[in-house]
Amino acid sequence: IYPSLKRKGVKLSVINPGFVKTPMTDVNTFPMPFIVPVEDAVQTIADGLARGKYEIVFPWRMAVLMKTLRILPNRVFFKLISRTTDRAGPADT
Repeated sequence: IYPSLKRKGVKLSVINPGFVKTPMTDVNTFPMPFIVPVEDAVQTIADGLARGKYEIVFPWRMAVLMKTLRILPNRVFFKLISRTTDRAGPADT
């Protein structure tokens, strides 16, 4: 869909954030690696949109980790991810 939108002059940006410190994440009881302050998240998104980036991903360490994990077979990837999400706290409800 992105190429056809681009040909029509429509700009598309996908934002893939990691964990952002907010009142919502403050109640989580599970690990939130590489959590970033909300001000940093806002700046990263604003900068990415201003530069017309297609994909805005942050923090970079989380992005590298997740992209690396995606080369695993789905069965293995989902098993690893479920270990974290199975311990999720109230924000998941």
